[in-house]
Amino acid sequence: MAQGLVARAGAALARAIPLNPIQSKLTQAIASISFDDIPLSAARVGAPILNQAGMSGTFYVCGGHTGKSFEDRPQHERSDLIALHEAGHEIACHSFAHPFVTRLNTAARDRDRLANADFIAQTLGDVRLSSFAYPYGAVSLSAKAYYARHFFTCRGVYRGLNRGRVDFGDLRAIGIERRQHDMGQVRALIAEAVATQAWIIFFTHDVGPDPSAYGCRPQDLEDVIAALHDAKVETLPVKAAAAKLMFG
Repeated sequence: MAQGLVARAGAALARAIPLNPIQSKLTQAIASISFDDIPLSAARVGAPILNQAGMSGTFYVCGGHTGKSFEDRPQHERSDLIALHEAGHEIACHSFAHPFVTRLNTAARDRDRLANADFIAQTLGDVRLSSFAYPYGAVSLSAKAYYARHFFTCRGVYRGLNRGRVDFGDLRAIGIERRQHDMGQVRALIAEAVATQAWIIFFTHDVGPDPSAYGCRPQDLEDVIAALHDAKVETLPVKAAAAKLMFG
């Protein structure tokens, strides 16, 4: 119980202190759709849905899970990463081994980050991972300071829109997850993003007819895409969206 309270307090402190604040230059709303871990279904069901809609997403990879299972879900293969990259999707970093990065010291964070970078270099060649997502959404001030030094953007799971003075060290996001998905709320958030010229980032994990609590059904993903299309919100990978927010 005490450890849980300390972790929650640490996360709240990290969110309260922006370490990489960028003043938004957006004049209209933008969106991103992202997938954490890259379960096999994210690559082979989720990505084709984006492709069909003419959209590119961001896929946060854990190289240590490639060709394996994680939390009882089969994960991507190397061939999936190559196909995603060639299709124009952004391959991003979700750590190598999916640890709680808040529990690692600097040396352990270095080893894990460099392992993922080496894996990507072996798989995709000269591809630099510019975007990061905190495994389990776990963030602390020290973890945030570390990853904000090494990545253009870092994305959490704290619910909200990115507008005004945006913290690139802990971007807000909206889960498309079975455990909490509500299209009424999604439409309201998209409308709010349009009204406030905000960047709205969606994330999920697996995609299938019987998804995990942290995944979504194909129809859920299609509904989000349709809502963005109806609201005329441009959808970009995280790296490209961040650049647009930063430079206009």
